[in-house]
Amino acid sequence: MPFGLFVGVNNHFQSIILGGVLLRDETTETFEWVFKEFASLTGGKAPKTILTDQARAMERAICSQWPDTTHRWCKWHVLQKAREHLGSVYSKNSDFRDEFHKLLEYMVTVDEFETAWAGLIEKYQLAEHPWLTQIYEVRAKWAKPYFAGVFCARMTSTQRSESANHMLKNYVQPASSMNNFVRQYQKLLFDRQSEEDFQAKKTRVGGVAFNPGVPLEYHASKVYTAAMYELFQHAIYLSGSFVLQEAWQTEQGMVYVVDHIYAERRQSWSRTQYHVLFHQGSGGYLCECGLYSHMGMLCCHAIRVLLHLGVREIPEVHIMKRWTKNAWENLPEQLMIYKACNSALKDATYRHSSLYSKALEIVQMGDKNTEAYGAAMKQLLDAISVLNDINQESDGRGLNDQATAQAHDQDVPVTPGANGLSGSMNVVSRKRDRGRPTNARAKPGYENVSKPRTKFCSICRGRGHKASGCPSYGGVAKKQRKVPKCTKCGLKGHKRNNCSGRMFGVFQ
Repeated sequence: MPFGLFVGVNNHFQSIILGGVLLRDETTETFEWVFKEFASLTGGKAPKTILTDQARAMERAICSQWPDTTHRWCKWHVLQKAREHLGSVYSKNSDFRDEFHKLLEYMVTVDEFETAWAGLIEKYQLAEHPWLTQIYEVRAKWAKPYFAGVFCARMTSTQRSESANHMLKNYVQPASSMNNFVRQYQKLLFDRQSEEDFQAKKTRVGGVAFNPGVPLEYHASKVYTAAMYELFQHAIYLSGSFVLQEAWQTEQGMVYVVDHIYAERRQSWSRTQYHVLFHQGSGGYLCECGLYSHMGMLCCHAIRVLLHLGVREIPEVHIMKRWTKNAWENLPEQLMIYKACNSALKDATYRHSSLYSKALEIVQMGDKNTEAYGAAMKQLLDAISVLNDINQESDGRGLNDQATAQAHDQDVPVTPGANGLSGSMNVVSRKRDRGRPTNARAKPGYENVSKPRTKFCSICRGRGHKASGCPSYGGVAKKQRKVPKCTKCGLKGHKRNNCSGRMFGVFQ
């Protein structure tokens, strides 16, 4: 059965598995069902962009179920098709292959792509080639410049999906059973989550190591994750190849022109001049290369303008939250309980534990001397009098309220706990084993009872005794039943000094 993976990108630029699906076939109806179910699991929200191969059935299903989603072809599959259809033109001509790769990799604007494509077709006389004509007609599906204004998280191929498939093959062996496949798939998810947690902890605890540079770089190290900061550092490095030439005022804002300082060394199709618009209304810097809309990070052209103007911090409008350290706060409504800025009000035990720790801190401070005791007691009595009027209505999220409701559902009496807090629930629970929880079936008690193993004799293979007490030797211990062997005649039962003179049945 075909197995498909939905793969995305987290704020550490790591591949994350959003879901997997087993299919009976790869028809349009099957893909429509897959996309419909996936959207239902994400709260009815379709993705902004999806990258696939050139499967026609999948393309029709995407247009049917996600009409507002931008569908893009993987550039690797385009290169694979080029190798199949162009034959020796692609495989034996390295110059054509290099230039064709540049069309997919380094084109930034539509003008660059159109100029380079026309030059490629004219240079190698491929104007009548049927496959190149067809692929050019659908260039909006695979050419990078046509996605400059579409957010793709810097993905131009299904490389992340192929990498996830390769990782899954390392977990699941060929011809494995269905239950083993599910178990190994869950192990893959667990390992990917561990890698994400490691990067999150590294960014949160270890911080970002950087070389002191411009203030813009310092601000980026404070807001971005470690992986995003490295990309921003590279963009600052690339900005050194540009210089601001001129600027003029328009109705929308200020327009800045940056030129490449090595324009004479660039390719003929390569663009060397870019316009950056400073929009006064939003305070953003929009470059015509469209990198921010495509990736969510400022391009080197806009960074060159910011450095020239002496801007010390990245504009707030250009800090995409999904690349920041607090990106995980941006959660849908059904997962709002995990949001950091809202967990103090909605978490099940946060309010109880935080109040208990603060009360314990007041007790420790008020126990220092008589004066502190009087002040602490006065504050506690005042707090009790104030809370008597406020705590009459409950939202049902208090720890005592939840314990009472759980005990009512399970018919368990609620008694004061060992910590002295009224309403704490003392329920005997199953002890959890160490390590990662197993996916095997939970066995009842009668199946876990260990039975004594049956003993077998290593000599006669009988039951109930060992070789040391085997009846075949009259119960004599093994070390005591060694029969002597004559070294002269080779027979057992006597030694050489008692030998009658026979040697292997022949008289001496």
